[in-house]
Amino acid sequence: MATAPDDAGTATPGEAPSPASPAETSGRQEYEFNEAEGRIIQDLGSRMSFAGLFMVGMGFCFAVSAIQRWSRYLEIEVGLLFLTMLFIVFGIWTHRAGAEFRRVADSKGRDVTHLMAALASLLSCYRLIYLLFFVGLIFAIFQLAATNVGG
Repeated sequence: MATAPDDAGTATPGEAPSPASPAETSGRQEYEFNEAEGRIIQDLGSRMSFAGLFMVGMGFCFAVSAIQRWSRYLEIEVGLLFLTMLFIVFGIWTHRAGAEFRRVADSKGRDVTHLMAALASLLSCYRLIYLLFFVGLIFAIFQLAATNVGG
């Protein structure tokens, strides 16, 4: 039994073709978005990148405000420091996701790889949002319970 030139493995008569190695399967063609889909993804990526950079800038503004408050009153404003960290972290993740979305539209043959990188950045962002909401809910329940018990 002879194999065709494009078969995954090489076989001799009476032997089954060998399965493709991981290196061969990683070189497979990825889905390619069409031009209209690429424009939508490009626009999304551009706007996400801008929003991410804007959030990083806002985070630095909060940091400057926290430093000014500390230098004037020798008080550390925990809320401003928290906002600084949130805005910078969310901004970086959003900017990275936007850049990866733009790469989806710009690349040829690597659309799924860039799409998955963009989704991974968004997942990191939303995991943190989920955690913050969950912790906030727990604190709200304790606050409500303390208010009702305390009268």
